[in-house]
Amino acid sequence: MRASKILKILGWIGGTAVVIAGLGYGGFRLMAAHFYPDPPVKAYPKPRSSLEAQRQDLDYFKKLMAFDRSYSPAARAKANSQVAELEAASSPLSPQAFMVRLMQITALADNGHTHVRLLGPGRVPNLVPVRVTRFAEGFYVMRAKAPYKDMLGGRIESIDGMPFDEIVRRLDALRGGLPGFRHDSGPLFIMVQDLLYGSDIAKEPMRATWTVRLPSGARVTRTLDAYPMPAKGDEPEYGYRWMSPEPVKSMGEGWMSYAPAKGTLPESKQNPDDVFENLAIPGSCGRYVRLQDIDDTDGQEIAPFLKQTEAEFSARKPCAAIVDLRGNGGGNYTKAWRFAHALPGLTGHIYILTDAGTFSAAITTAAFLKETGGDKVTILGEPIGDRLAFYAEGNEGCLPNSKLCSTYATGKHVYNGPCTDWNECFWVNWFYPVRVKSLTPDDFIPSRFADWDASHDAAYERAVALIGK
Repeated sequence: MRASKILKILGWIGGTAVVIAGLGYGGFRLMAAHFYPDPPVKAYPKPRSSLEAQRQDLDYFKKLMAFDRSYSPAARAKANSQVAELEAASSPLSPQAFMVRLMQITALADNGHTHVRLLGPGRVPNLVPVRVTRFAEGFYVMRAKAPYKDMLGGRIESIDGMPFDEIVRRLDALRGGLPGFRHDSGPLFIMVQDLLYGSDIAKEPMRATWTVRLPSGARVTRTLDAYPMPAKGDEPEYGYRWMSPEPVKSMGEGWMSYAPAKGTLPESKQNPDDVFENLAIPGSCGRYVRLQDIDDTDGQEIAPFLKQTEAEFSARKPCAAIVDLRGNGGGNYTKAWRFAHALPGLTGHIYILTDAGTFSAAITTAAFLKETGGDKVTILGEPIGDRLAFYAEGNEGCLPNSKLCSTYATGKHVYNGPCTDWNECFWVNWFYPVRVKSLTPDDFIPSRFADWDASHDAAYERAVALIGK
């Protein structure tokens, strides 16, 4: 072949590659602009009063809401009406009440990914000196500053005289989504004094009197003084982390934890700071795999972990695998796609552990496993934290004066049916498709404090028992 012809062919190949790369880059930019739009530009003069500052924030909040595709027409109309009422007010709300009202409005979207964030640049929330976890029996104090250690292990009965059921009703109204997910957010909200005061649960902005019932039956009543969240460490975390009494390095000194009354927790509740774990199950031919995130977290990378786990399973096939997705708030499901599709061929039966904290990309990962594994997959525990059709992706913007940050969801995910609207359906799902009828637990096993206090993990132990059979 003559050199000129070879050069012509190479030029054609190179040109084609450039065109393909350009189309790919253009598609990526188009997708980013469509599903991750930048927040609107803030162009407001310096407010002359707190009322004007609040009205500017409401104007910007409306612009952020307009980006969110999860609101139904009726919910959007109701949300806009409530914003208009606030704009028409002749006096501003307190900062705490304003935050609560915006959270209640975003909750009208009934979408777990649409919310007002507790943290943001320039904002320091006031926290109470205890940390709380949700169990089937109620909310329990699992961490406390040393002066309040007598509250450890106590089930919350009231705050400033308000009974627990009413407290939960008000906290549930601060986040959209399934009832279980809303309820699971309560332990995070209840530790923020600003929300307690803004929801009219606490009577004072910086203190509240809590009453708890200890496992012994004794009742303890203490007045908790709130404090501004430190610049470093001690950030709010979801209550699932407090199921382990092991210390959290970022919390600093002066914190005490409640440990089970009997024995030590099983391996499924140990090493909570190991985001990813692959363990042999004592006395069993199965393996236990825990994923606390579907992304790199705290310097721990998911891709090498999943690759190594896949290699170990290939070299020595376990008879079964437990995949623990409880408390997993999501991440990037494309990083779990390969592993989830490979695992059913690398082991026997698969047991997936879920709860209301199994959310976003963790739901997608569970769906990958269920679709690929079929009858080889059994789901144990509590229902997942969202529907099989929800909105995610998007971005957030922070209000100009209060500094509250509100997210907006732009991409629709549908895992139990077709999604054909190119404007709303997240395009990446065409490359990572999944279709399942349900992710409802095959065996509903609630997380009970009584089990935990006796050093049991009922859902995990049920899976181990099924492997033994």
